[in-house]
Amino acid sequence: MKFISYCSQAFCPVVSKFLIVTGLSLSFASCQWGDQIDALVQPDADDFTAVYSDTNSVVLSTLKLDSLMTGASSRLLVGQFSDPYLGKMHSTAFIQFSTTTQDGDRALTLPENAIYDSLGLALRYDGYYYGDTTQVMNVDVYELTSDLTLKTDLTPIQAIYNYHSTPYNAKAIGTAKIYPRPRPRSGTIGEGANRGEARVKISDVLGKKIFDSVKANKINNSAQWIELLKGFAIKASMGNHSVVGFTRNNTALRLYYHTPGAVEGITEDSLSTTLWANYNQTLGDRNGTVLSRLPDTYRSSLPSSQTGNISFVQAGTGIMTRLDFPGLGEYKYLNYTFANSAKLIIEPLRGSSSRSFFLPASLYAYIADKNNDYVTNNGSPVSGLTGVAAATLTTDLVNDRQYYILDVTDFIRSSFQNESLENYGLLLRTSSPIPTTSNFTMLDGNTEFSKSFDRIVIGDQANPNGRLKLEIKYTSIKAQ
Repeated sequence: MKFISYCSQAFCPVVSKFLIVTGLSLSFASCQWGDQIDALVQPDADDFTAVYSDTNSVVLSTLKLDSLMTGASSRLLVGQFSDPYLGKMHSTAFIQFSTTTQDGDRALTLPENAIYDSLGLALRYDGYYYGDTTQVMNVDVYELTSDLTLKTDLTPIQAIYNYHSTPYNAKAIGTAKIYPRPRPRSGTIGEGANRGEARVKISDVLGKKIFDSVKANKINNSAQWIELLKGFAIKASMGNHSVVGFTRNNTALRLYYHTPGAVEGITEDSLSTTLWANYNQTLGDRNGTVLSRLPDTYRSSLPSSQTGNISFVQAGTGIMTRLDFPGLGEYKYLNYTFANSAKLIIEPLRGSSSRSFFLPASLYAYIADKNNDYVTNNGSPVSGLTGVAAATLTTDLVNDRQYYILDVTDFIRSSFQNESLENYGLLLRTSSPIPTTSNFTMLDGNTEFSKSFDRIVIGDQANPNGRLKLEIKYTSIKAQ
């Protein structure tokens, strides 16, 4: 996605306020004690009109990003589900192991009298899920046939996106039926001992191959290991009803063995390798849905009038809603009008969410030009919200409603002051595009928008089951 670097005076009202206050302060400072002030004229209250409006027009459309950065994500996403609005979603995790540790490259070793038992893949839940986790998940593991970190010409891949794929053998080398248990056994959140594991037994053919190579001292560094095993593709077969998250740091390939003298049938020891590289392939099949004609380029959006008077935001597949405000042009005909506050109230379409398809915890809004390119300041997208990073989901149990309130005062105020901003709008997402860790420099690197499937369905102002409202409080001053 392209980013437009822009910081006009219209988007910096704080600067204007600062200059006014500074000017007044200097004027008062120039007065000396004892100076005479002849008169202070009290403004006539009739010259000011305070107005509240909640009938402002908001136009919705849906667009999809060309790509989302999913390489080196801290969460492995595995599974598939069918969304009643957005179609069939699926995620395949591609992983590669290494012998490298914090202390550097190492050789893998086994006792001389070690006897092979099995090879297993352990996946630790990180707590995230989307869809119906009460259904059994059929997980298949496939062996990669090429290094996922290299291009076909063997040059390094600088970034991996959600549409990427690495070749793998057609026959699975490991299969497991599991009932997802993403929730912790206690109140612990995130990684830790209280998170359960999903385990997949890997083919003994590969297990013995690795065991024999290690026992023969043929794995002395990561290059030799990757030559032996390129990695795995972990995917769910047809019929699954959820996508589940696993932690990158706790994913392990374990070679189990025992030595003579150990109790028969009980594993005495295991040899583990470190996850080295990974990415998620997060795709959706929208055939048969209202978004079947959604353009593959983010530069074109699909108006809600062509999608049943609804629009969508979905993480993982890069779907966003664009909001435009054509009615703001009418305010330019009002003399000396100043927006005091502006709030955008968004309620999800009634009946569109459930325990399986829950709403995102927050919504973020960013300013975009007519080509859907982010407006940026020093390389970072400019938020269309005032004073806060996001609007959080509010649940009103008394009135049985859920909603988000976005404070868009700065954006609306700037639009009042500058007619050239009429072609600018807001893009809604489920998280900030700016990575929160120093390990990522690319937009959407390891953000919730790139490693989850949270979504919201929004009804436009012509939809009787949707409630979308822009409230503006403004002051008009009579011309003298």
